[in-house]
Amino acid sequence: MTESPSPGSILNFEGPEGETIFRRFVDGCLPLEWEPVVQAEVDEVFAHLDSKDDRAVAVVGALVIEDSVNQLAAAHVPGYKSLAENRDFSLSMRIELARALRLCPSRLLGAADTVRTIRNDFAHKLAVKTFDGCKREHLESAWDHVRQIQPAMVVGKTNREIFTSLVSMVRLALRGYSFHVERLNQYVREEKAFRDAFHGHCMAKYPQRPEGRVP
Repeated sequence: MTESPSPGSILNFEGPEGETIFRRFVDGCLPLEWEPVVQAEVDEVFAHLDSKDDRAVAVVGALVIEDSVNQLAAAHVPGYKSLAENRDFSLSMRIELARALRLCPSRLLGAADTVRTIRNDFAHKLAVKTFDGCKREHLESAWDHVRQIQPAMVVGKTNREIFTSLVSMVRLALRGYSFHVERLNQYVREEKAFRDAFHGHCMAKYPQRPEGRVP
């Protein structure tokens, strides 16, 4: 299996070794031209928003992230769609479930949670009308996440631009890992080659004693 750096060797979507099923993108697990397609989807969403309405941008940004988290979890959990339809299943719970599944680097889901907290700053306080009015710790978290993914992206940016950049980056990262998880899940559940390989692995690693024989 050949692992490759993040798209264009520019965006750092990688994580520590051994903590998650995937720590970086793997050659062959991504569709051709996936990155510009996903980026265009995000750009189109934000292009339709009123440039002066930060609250709307925050709400839509959180919806983009929620959809991305849903797709990641659904790629691994066959019954996730029914679970996601439960209105009591909050974005916070969706993010924590995705984090617990250990499918991709957890810092990306931490970034998703930062988008959620900034959305909540607008949702819980009518006095917050711009990104500059959000809680300082939430804004600092957004800046930190963008800096980890692409340090050059923070130069000369406003809080609003950092937020939209973070949404775009997390969308790209989670969609990329969703493709990986979907293809792995399909291989595990549907391919005879996997079952044969797993059988051989178990026989070699956990040998069975002949019946009646005492070690």
